[in-house]
Amino acid sequence: MLRKVTPDGRHVVFYPPTVIQGQGNKFFAVSGSVWIEVPNGTTLEEACKLFCWGDESRKYWDPKHSEEERTLQVKGSKGSTYTVTQRGNVWTCECRGYQFRGDCKHIENLKIIFNG
Repeated sequence: MLRKVTPDGRHVVFYPPTVIQGQGNKFFAVSGSVWIEVPNGTTLEEACKLFCWGDESRKYWDPKHSEEERTLQVKGSKGSTYTVTQRGNVWTCECRGYQFRGDCKHIENLKIIFNG
């Protein structure tokens, strides 16, 4: 991934940062290949404010990521109606199959319709 910075100036990284002491009594906030020199005594909480990682960073590196939410009513094979929700790339369904397995035919069918 090319180095990216959020609009508020934080470095986009894959991992949470840490603070380490380097040579010559220099201290750094580090995440992956991003090293930022910080003053001695910088706390981990302060270092975290320099980085963007985890779910929040996904919108900067995943071209398929979307924060859009859509809710659909789907009729099941036995006539019941279920609510299927898509939040970005995360799908959920109210049916028993989803509650038990974490996936269901309602979601799979909608993915085929929307994504081909």
